[in-house]
Amino acid sequence: MEILGILWNQGIMRPMINSIALLYDVLFNNFGLSIIVFTAAIRIVMIPLAVRQMRQMKKMSELQPKIKALQEKSKQKSGREDRQAIQRETMKLYKEAGVNPVGCLGPFFLQIPIWIGLYNAILRVVPPTPEGLANLSGSLYSWNPAANDIPFNARFIGMDLVDFVQASPVPYNILFPVLVGASMWLQQKLSTPPSTDPRQAQTNAIMLWTMPVMFGFFTLQFPAGLALYILFSNILGIVIQYFIAPQQSKDALRSMASVTTFFRRRKAALEIAGAAVDTSAPEPSGEKQSDGNPDIHGEDGGRGDRGSAASARRQARRRRHNRR
Repeated sequence: MEILGILWNQGIMRPMINSIALLYDVLFNNFGLSIIVFTAAIRIVMIPLAVRQMRQMKKMSELQPKIKALQEKSKQKSGREDRQAIQRETMKLYKEAGVNPVGCLGPFFLQIPIWIGLYNAILRVVPPTPEGLANLSGSLYSWNPAANDIPFNARFIGMDLVDFVQASPVPYNILFPVLVGASMWLQQKLSTPPSTDPRQAQTNAIMLWTMPVMFGFFTLQFPAGLALYILFSNILGIVIQYFIAPQQSKDALRSMASVTTFFRRRKAALEIAGAAVDTSAPEPSGEKQSDGNPDIHGEDGGRGDRGSAASARRQARRRRHNRR
């Protein structure tokens, strides 16, 4: 365990602290810009992994019909040995196609230690106590010119990046969770290929909504600097995804546009139908009181009946027109 602690501090934490501190010194003592540039650098380094992930997911999508056939075959087998044989056939398919199901999640799991390290790095680069400042001086490399800038200023566009998002001023405490969730949703939407397997499609749909909502909620408990990193990481991921797989991204955007257009047209049709029903409803009018003359009463009654029938026919015609 002690070796793991040394590897964590010397292999991840100290390089991360020095990178952010050096960027702070280079970027005019702006802590927010240093986090954004640090995010871009991490994303650029991870581009090969993103490309590999896209290829793996595409191959997985192409294998879905064969895997589905094996699953149907598995339902017809009741013996344990038969099921194990089908599992071996499935793994053989993965091996022949050069697909690792776990490898599709590689970039996501790789970012988890980065998030944890950045969480601690933010608190250590801008410590709230004198002891923290002393520890920061010991964590910086001797050649790092940022040692002359201690203590660092964590203010950025009106908020303190060390404070938790929920304690940030309005509107940042609302915008950060919403933007993190929305950007993560869009990134997953563009990067997830369509699946012909209903079970896989259902799993993709669950993940598409579960992860953004969960991380949007967790963002409230993150330092604003970490939320800034995740937000810009998602935005850069969307841009990289668009250039890596432009056709898949365009298809996803078209599907989103078609769904939006459908709901917009449906809303407009309902509004038109409601307006037509309102205008075709007969207006109440005062009836002439009968003064004992049966001819006048009968004439008014006939006119009222004919008017009601004509109004009903107009309303029926409008409803048939709206259905078309």
